[in-house]
Amino acid sequence: TEDPKMDWRELIQQQIQSIVKNDFSYLRPNRKSPPGIMLPGMIPDVKIDIAIAIDMSGSISQAQGSFFLNEIKGIMDEFPEFDMKVWCFDTEVVAYAEFTEDTAEDIHEYVPKGGGGTMFECNWKFMMDEGIEPKRFIMFTDGYPCGTWGDEYYCDTIFIVHGSESIVAPFGLTAHYDDRDSSNV
Repeated sequence: TEDPKMDWRELIQQQIQSIVKNDFSYLRPNRKSPPGIMLPGMIPDVKIDIAIAIDMSGSISQAQGSFFLNEIKGIMDEFPEFDMKVWCFDTEVVAYAEFTEDTAEDIHEYVPKGGGGTMFECNWKFMMDEGIEPKRFIMFTDGYPCGTWGDEYYCDTIFIVHGSESIVAPFGLTAHYDDRDSSNV
């Protein structure tokens, strides 16, 4: 049986929302709790903590890179508070930047870099070396690594794949987009 096709924007939205929904606290009880019973309440102002890698290997066009950046800006616009780590990669990680709700507009100055081969593993090595442990790791790619897809046990991963819908990552979640999604770039 084939999995129903999931809209990739909806998938990202659901995954990021699930980060928020999992943050409960007994320190601030739910006001609707009956007297004497403490139910968990949501922790207010939860900061979204995600990392996003943009595949900028030689098979990715500048137009696709710009499309990815527009989508990242769209994610920023959805949430009031976030800590978003963004970088590009080919065989190594380049152009690392951090964005918060206070620096979101700086995404307009961000320039995607790359152009070499494609080594997905460099993303996990980078995160481990830098102590980056995101709640969700999102990779925009065409789905053609020269080597492994990365470390399935390090963090929850979402692969947004351009191209053939037959490409499915061996772990994490995979969603697809095509050029119709990016035609407004």
